Parts: sequence; structure tokens; C-alpha cells
Amino acid sequence: MDILALPDSNQLYVVVGGHAAAGRLLNLAARLAVRSPLLILDCGNRANPIPLARELRRLTHDPVRALSNIHTARAFTCYQVIALLENAIHRPQKYPVLIFDLLATFYDESVPYSEGRRLLEECIQLIGYIRLTSPLVVSAKPPPADFPERKSFLERICGFADQFWVEEMPPDALSRQLSFFN
Repeated sequence: MDILALPDSNQLYVVVGGHAAAGRLLNLAARLAVRSPLLILDCGNRANPIPLARELRRLTHDPVRALSNIHTARAFTCYQVIALLENAIHRPQKYPVLIFDLLATFYDESVPYSEGRRLLEECIQLIGYIRLTSPLVVSAKPPPADFPERKSFLERICGFADQFWVEEMPPDALSRQLSFFN
């Protein structure tokens, strides 16, 4: 999978990879912004605007117009992720949604496993509502080695997806991959 494509219908696609497949989502965001509005929810500080702007300059003669199509919001805690998703449900226009590094804040050591699990279930319910009206692409990465029990978070979001892909990862990361990806 060299280029990520937006789902044709209102589906949930999940991309799992190192750095939460941010490069692929940035490329997709640029291609979408050239033709229509989109919403980027950045949950892991992965939506770097510099490569996005470079890609837009390559794709169009009017990158400023394309940039104006991108609506971005960031979350720094899993509680803020919930708030971003709730706001996304209530937006007046329904256009594609890209969620960068959804699980980053759920891997935070200050969030107890049980609380993270509860909040993730709430997120999944909200994502389900968004999926009813908009195509949705979510990126995620495996949990840090210090939190092997949180592999279930990634398994849960992939299990909820209509489709998911696993990016090729460096050899050291392969040893930490989830068992059902093999």
C-alpha cells in the first residue's frame, strides 16, 4: 500500500504503523484538501503542517485555498479525544475525517488501564456515529513495550474497523506486533 485512498463510502479504515502512519495520512490529507474540506483530529501530535504544505504545493497551484479546506483540532489527553469526537459528530457539514494517532493518549502512563479501556469504548461509540455520515481514516501505532496489556486497545479499534492495514515496520518493531497481525 504505497498510497492510502479514502473509503468510497462511510466506512472506517484503520492504518497501523510506526509513527502511526502519519506520512500516509498527511499525503491523503493533501490530496483531499485539493478537492474538498476535511477534518483532521490530531491525537498524537503527528499532523505536521510542513510536509502537508509541501505536498499541497506539489499538487496544486493554489495551496492556500487547499489549506483553507483543512480544519484541524488537537487532543493532548484521552479526555480531550472524547471532546474532539463529540464536536466532530455535531459539525454542520459532513466531510472526510482523518484521525492521527488515535491511541497515543490512551498509552499515557498516568491513565490507568481500566480508565483507558472505558474511554476507548466511548471513543469507539463516537467514531461509529461519525462513520454514519462521513468517511473516516484512523491511524494508530502499537503500544510501547512498557504497556503490553494495552495491545488490546489496538486490537479493539482494528476489530471495529471495516478494513485495516498494517504498515511494514522496522525489524525491532515486528517483535512487538500484535499476534493477530501475523
